[in-house]
Amino acid sequence: MNDDPCERELARALGDILDRKVEPESVPELAAEIETLNEIDRVIEADSTLPGRLSGHRILGEIGSGGMGRVLLALDEALGRKVAIKTLAARYAEDAGLRARFMQEARAMARVSHPHVARIYNLGPAGETPHFVMEYLEGAQLTRAAAGLSFGQKAELMLKVASAVHFLHQQGIVHRDLKPANILVGPDLEPKILDFGLALDLGGGERLSRIGEIAGTPEYLSPEQASGAAAIDARSDVFALGSLFYELLTGEVPFRGETVAQLLAHIREQDPAPPRRLHAAIPRDLQNICFKALEKDPAARYGSAREMADDLRRFLAGEAVHAEPPVYARLIRGKVAEHLRDLEAWRRDEIVSEAEYEGMRKHYNRLLEPEDAWILAARRLTLPQVTLYLGAWLLAVGAAFLTSFRYPALAGAPSVVLVWGFTLPMVWVGIREWRGGRFRVAIAYLLAFCLLAPIASLVTVEELRLFAVLTRGDLKFEFSHRMGFAREATNAQFWWALFAGLPICTWMRRFTQAPVFSLFFAANAALLSLATLLRMGLIDWVDRDPGRAYLHLLPIALVFLAAGYAVERLGHPEDSCYFYPFAVGFTWAALTGAVSYYEPYANWLRTTFPWTRGQLEYLFIGNAAIYFALDRVFERASSTQLHAVGKTFRFVIPGHVLTSLLLLGMHAKGRTEERVFEWLLPAMALAFVFSAIPRQMKNFFVTGLVFFAAGAYRLQENVFPGRAGWPAALLTAGLTLMIAAAWYAPLRVALLGPKKFLRKLQS
Repeated sequence: MNDDPCERELARALGDILDRKVEPESVPELAAEIETLNEIDRVIEADSTLPGRLSGHRILGEIGSGGMGRVLLALDEALGRKVAIKTLAARYAEDAGLRARFMQEARAMARVSHPHVARIYNLGPAGETPHFVMEYLEGAQLTRAAAGLSFGQKAELMLKVASAVHFLHQQGIVHRDLKPANILVGPDLEPKILDFGLALDLGGGERLSRIGEIAGTPEYLSPEQASGAAAIDARSDVFALGSLFYELLTGEVPFRGETVAQLLAHIREQDPAPPRRLHAAIPRDLQNICFKALEKDPAARYGSAREMADDLRRFLAGEAVHAEPPVYARLIRGKVAEHLRDLEAWRRDEIVSEAEYEGMRKHYNRLLEPEDAWILAARRLTLPQVTLYLGAWLLAVGAAFLTSFRYPALAGAPSVVLVWGFTLPMVWVGIREWRGGRFRVAIAYLLAFCLLAPIASLVTVEELRLFAVLTRGDLKFEFSHRMGFAREATNAQFWWALFAGLPICTWMRRFTQAPVFSLFFAANAALLSLATLLRMGLIDWVDRDPGRAYLHLLPIALVFLAAGYAVERLGHPEDSCYFYPFAVGFTWAALTGAVSYYEPYANWLRTTFPWTRGQLEYLFIGNAAIYFALDRVFERASSTQLHAVGKTFRFVIPGHVLTSLLLLGMHAKGRTEERVFEWLLPAMALAFVFSAIPRQMKNFFVTGLVFFAAGAYRLQENVFPGRAGWPAALLTAGLTLMIAAAWYAPLRVALLGPKKFLRKLQS
């Protein structure tokens, strides 16, 4: 007995073929044996001589034969046309199951009429060999016919096939055996789908294959078919269309295996190589369509063959396709994991700095994420995307005009009907598109609804005169009145309209799981916070003491900081990152406005430190000290996002300090004070240049260089006018520093001694 595993596998495959569990074409290694068996079958068939007539048609010859029977060429003498007659082999005529399957194919084909589906004319009478008469097709199988076509022609051919398959699905028929041999293409490049022997009738017909039995040709099976799943639906045919399209584009089947079992395992578990890796000229959109159809999870595939056809139609029209296959993230996940391990080693070996490590890790993690449907988080912009969001913005701007300007033709109810008439369809279309898997379009519509809903609410409360109470009972404290708007909405109306937007953003975040709605929630909350200050009397505060008014922004900054930290701790860093920028923005605005306009601060500075004369530049240096303290606090936090917040505060420190020193020098009173600032500016600039090293803050370095040049210029103008020694000293110092830097290590060894130098390195 031969124990060779390959021989055993071939023997098992041959048994499967004989048991009609798989198609012979799926095992090319057994081609010779199968041909021999077919030859024996033909010999065994006593009726090898062709019948003279079937269904009244004269038999002209045999077109081909298969496992269940053969196809004959006949002449319909009444109509003068050739027809094909498919017959059931005589040896199966008594098999009730096979007769039922054979007649199911006939009935399935008989009830459809489509230009790209082979037509059946009639069933054979009861007294003759089981057969049916069908349309005679001349052409080549799909892949052979498409071999010399351009990618556009291949896409057009596939569009026709996908449209025909969708038509079958509408009739309740799942083909289950879509393969090149079952799709013939004529000289006019018009495809025809045939052979419904494995079709599943979803309209209530009996499933003829047993549960767990594999029906179809292995190379084109879907993962659920390869698993022997009981539930097979139209998306299984979509997967087969993806396999066919892959072969059209590349000339190769997407899945291979040395054995049938291995092939089926690959279909269930592995992603095929990207078509563009095999042929770089393949358009990326066609690769996306192909991968979308080949998703392992039926829920992630095109929901129907029509959706695939729609994307092919978009490609042919020069539009961006909707397919966003997640396969790319899966394909690179393994490689990224390897790179991240290398990155960790580079950090330990100090090949990369902490900042570089964090930056590269962030980019790698971004690669692992599915591409965001939100336009500002997308990796690439397309014309349809930009146009979509431009349209949403135009809607928001147009609606906003209704809240601020008077239009006699739209007075009263018409303006409410108009604005809601454009607002409500946004949410309806957005939800429908989301459920249909068109996430990019859905997000745009749902975000447009989030923009429009508060505006529409404001128009409504204005027209109904709801929440019309004035702040402190005085019109002069109303924002619309102060801005001179023709329609004067009250601060309370602004507040309630903005408040209405919060639950909408919250629901959208829960429905879509898209973090972008947290951004809109945060933005709405920021505007709501300002509206709250308006209702408390912000305009009165600005009139009386503008600097103090800015201080009311600090509690808002603290609330956003706490909200961001809480959301991050709850495990949603993709949402918390939208709260921290508002905390930073409100902090900057509060501190900058306070020192710019709050007179008590200047008075305190003048009283406590008379030599400052209460100049604002000293207060800005004080702000820089606050930013430095915040940076140090956040640097000790466990949150990486708080580290980023601290780095943001750190970024503005050099500008605050050095600009203030420059202005203080320019406005100095007396020669001594002027000289102090003229020397202090370049000294502090150099301090920032070298302080860039431990924090890896390149803006410290660049800002320091720029202000050192400004300080050197002021020294030239006021301290060394006309003295050539000053530029000569700068030239000499520059050359000395460059030479010292080039010989840094040898100089340190010479200064410290070899032993101390080694100890320094080890420490």
